[in-house]
Amino acid sequence: MFCLFSCTSKVNKENYEKISNGMTVSQVEAILGKGESQASSNVDLGDYGGNISSEVITWQDGMDIITITFSNGQVLAKGQSGL
Repeated sequence: MFCLFSCTSKVNKENYEKISNGMTVSQVEAILGKGESQASSNVDLGDYGGNISSEVITWQDGMDIITITFSNGQVLAKGQSGL
């Protein structure tokens, strides 16, 4: 198949290294595109105040995988495989 535009995957080491703690989901999606949510949770702290939400989102292209954990909508941790 012939590509008129760039056919390179956004799931690569260069883009992985652009992701840093504290970035928002939309900032990460601007770099990697839309990912696939793997898990999410919400914890209501009740009288202790606040709510903690977490979500794990994965981006995959073949064997190349980027997994990012968000806490309250910001990057908490990231991991990769195959890059």
